Amino acid sequence: MPRFRAESVPRNADAVRAVITLDEVRTLVSDALHPGHFFTGNRMHLDFTHAAAEATYWEILHGRLLDPPFTSQRMAFETWHVWMNDESGRSAEPVISVRLDELTQQIHVTRAVQCFAWEGYHAGDNVYLSREMRKWQRERVGFTVISQFQSLDDLRDELICLLFRAVVGTSRLPLTSLEAPLPAFSLGELAYFHRAHLSASELGTAPMRGFHDLAERGFHSDLAPVERAKLLETALHATPMAEMNAAMDLLLARWRQFGNTDVEFISVLRDLFNEVALSPYTDLVEKALGLLDVLERVDRIGPSAVIDFLCHLLRQLGRHLTAYDLVVFHHRGANYPDALLLDAVLKALFRRIENGPLPFLDGPGDDEAARNRKRLRRRGLRQGWLLRSHYEGHAVPDAPTSEGENARVLPAPHIRVPEEQIARIQRRTKRLFEGDSLADRLTPTVRDVLCQSITDLQLPGELQELGMAIFLDRPLGVGKDPLELDQTMLLSYEAFSRSIAQHRLDELASRRGLLDEEGREQLQSALRNLAVTGVAVDSLHPPSRSGFASLLDARKAADDFLLLRNTRRTANALLDFPELHAAAKERGLDFLLSGERFLLIQGHGDQSSRDCLTLFDAQLRPRARFVVDCRGGYVFRGGVEYPAGGLRCVECP
Repeated sequence: MPRFRAESVPRNADAVRAVITLDEVRTLVSDALHPGHFFTGNRMHLDFTHAAAEATYWEILHGRLLDPPFTSQRMAFETWHVWMNDESGRSAEPVISVRLDELTQQIHVTRAVQCFAWEGYHAGDNVYLSREMRKWQRERVGFTVISQFQSLDDLRDELICLLFRAVVGTSRLPLTSLEAPLPAFSLGELAYFHRAHLSASELGTAPMRGFHDLAERGFHSDLAPVERAKLLETALHATPMAEMNAAMDLLLARWRQFGNTDVEFISVLRDLFNEVALSPYTDLVEKALGLLDVLERVDRIGPSAVIDFLCHLLRQLGRHLTAYDLVVFHHRGANYPDALLLDAVLKALFRRIENGPLPFLDGPGDDEAARNRKRLRRRGLRQGWLLRSHYEGHAVPDAPTSEGENARVLPAPHIRVPEEQIARIQRRTKRLFEGDSLADRLTPTVRDVLCQSITDLQLPGELQELGMAIFLDRPLGVGKDPLELDQTMLLSYEAFSRSIAQHRLDELASRRGLLDEEGREQLQSALRNLAVTGVAVDSLHPPSRSGFASLLDARKAADDFLLLRNTRRTANALLDFPELHAAAKERGLDFLLSGERFLLIQGHGDQSSRDCLTLFDAQLRPRARFVVDCRGGYVFRGGVEYPAGGLRCVECP
């Protein structure tokens, strides 16, 4: 099964499974919760407690941990707690807990989030009313069974992953409370980075504080890629802008100690934006873009690498907001930090175009690779400009939030938005980007590059990009109850909508001086004749269980979406399944191992196979069909749930 961190020592395939004792588990948990593995901000202190036997309310329903008054069941655990202390005192509930059940040999990791909730009360004279209160809501992050692990090192890897996810959230798509980070992490006050390479004496007796500790003590070669991204995010949260130069010098010095180059540090920043939850909205975006300025100014990273990063981010945001827009999916604009990020990145790109448009415009000495690179940069500019223009004037609440985020207790200066602004667009008085018209920022230099990007639409690939989107799905959770939490693998899909591309052409034509009527008609004709092969989302059967993230969401955005392929990141993750490797060898599916793109979707075929996964090759020919074997339930590994029986190849359609 997958691990959270890479193994430092190669495993012996013939090694005998170790018998892990409870005393070893207790030592492991105590080590994992050592204060030296935590980071705290200047306003935060942590208390650590241990109880050999502690009774608590405990009932799991659909994967959720129930609290009174929803349950009266109690269980006793050996517990290790982490409590937060700030200017308001100690938290009423431990923010993180590890609970050991000796009888079932299970380890549970839970956390608590302070929320606004409603309670009923007797107002007298047989009158019962409700009132809002603050309540600590407990959540079970995950659990693991000790006997399922081959070694103590494997169990340690899983435990530190669960503790890490307890702080940063269980998913890169925070749709539910459990998937979202703890507020203290989002505000730079709490983080967790386990340092297995240090002894207890080297760890010290206190958590890490400040960017010096993060860089020199927290940043090490054993970190998983997501941990590096979250460490950088924590450093940006915790570092004042005036000290950014010194902080980044330390981080880059550590990065080079691991044998990496400064330019490769861009990959960490890219992972940061792939994994980040932007709500509650802070100065993180400003600092991250400021970091790019610092790296460029001190000549750590060249201007070309910075431009490529910004344009790649704009292309990603363009596809994301095409799929999950501010009207259908973001509570009609209630949660709009993606639009704020888009605005900030686009303006950073404008400044670089003003400094010199040559990195964006073809030159007489450019070879094909250089021309393609510049075309992708112009694509990022065009897609970002289209979406930023589209949302200008959109009605939004007083602050970027959602119904779930608004229910969490946040410190000042974060305001709580009136609930009516989230539920009713008519109650909103704020307009997105009000007083900041994008048309006013189109200087002649920027306009020239933008016009060239519109000329690029004569190329089929650029025309297709107008309707490209990225959708998400969790098809491996098909065996779960409809109300059950789903922490299975999040798969992403590239999709195309001709109607959305047509709408974007209409918007371009409505902008004076960018696309004339003749050019519009030519592009419309080219779009009608554009050959795009894909599997129609409308042809898929709905699975027996539909979760929070589903391919069926594409129908809400447009009714003509075609699924083209899985993203490269998803394809690489799927290839970790041994069943796909076995199918490649036994059924001649060599394309799986050759690096070709493929598509794995649920619901294709007849009604009887709606829960099956169909594998398509790069030419979108169905080549194999798999059943998710969840008869034995699901197991946690690396912070993700997997069907205990894996995948079974049942036929080749």
